[in-house]
Amino acid sequence: LHSALISITADSPMHLALTLLAQHAALVARPGLVVPGLVSAVPLRARATRPARGEVGMNFLEQLKEQLSADFFKPGAPGAANKERAEARLRNAQPAKYPPVVVREDYRLAVVFILTGTLGVYAGGSVGGIFGLTPALVLSTPGLLVLLLGVLFAVQAGRVRFVFDEEAFELKTVTPAMPDEGMDASPEALRSSGENIVVGGANRWTYDSFVNWEFFPKGWIEKGIPPILVYFKETQTPEQEWNKGPGAAANAPEKLASGAVAGQVHFFPVICNPEQIKAQFELRGCAKLPSTVD
Repeated sequence: LHSALISITADSPMHLALTLLAQHAALVARPGLVVPGLVSAVPLRARATRPARGEVGMNFLEQLKEQLSADFFKPGAPGAANKERAEARLRNAQPAKYPPVVVREDYRLAVVFILTGTLGVYAGGSVGGIFGLTPALVLSTPGLLVLLLGVLFAVQAGRVRFVFDEEAFELKTVTPAMPDEGMDASPEALRSSGENIVVGGANRWTYDSFVNWEFFPKGWIEKGIPPILVYFKETQTPEQEWNKGPGAAANAPEKLASGAVAGQVHFFPVICNPEQIKAQFELRGCAKLPSTVD
């Protein structure tokens, strides 16, 4: 051990640590023994009798801790500089930023609703026609409503875009004069979608305001089946608005007691690519509760 110290700078922390280790070993073997060439670095008090069991180890650890602390963290020491640089890096650290993304439009939900509605209208009209005009209209009504929803989803898929920029998730719309660029449309080429029709304010929410997000029905997207709704909850909206609409149920005491976090809820039909939305939510660090909690 002593020969290993020759190649180490005399005032380095490693030299001091090894010095203490050597003295500790010598002291345990023969109390009062002085190790040549080492006593001047970190002197230890010689004992006339062997210390009590465990006392040598405690004294050694305390001296080693004090010596290393003094050497590493005293002003101007190498360790202190490293600590200061690490703290500076933490202070100056910026969250990872990613380029803006415009999510591709997705017509699958619209197609499913249109086909289902058309079949419903046809089946209702066929069965109702047996009994007369009025029953045919009544039985065709549910299918007609589903068909109209499908048409609405198709229109919205053509004009609404989900945009993820460096700071926030936003709903934007295609301008009338804009060419059909699809997924190649840039955020700058889109325009604001206006105020939220339920709680007011811009349809733009910062990522750090998210407290949860999910797709409904749950589990469909993992199975490769397009979900119907995308849901998220945020705290950016003023708190007095949180219980409007579906927020009253989402923020109910029993929900909060089961692990939910209070906030403003939003539901949108999946008129843009759900796989891409999910990937961006995860990439941008949007908070998500376990799937068993809403």
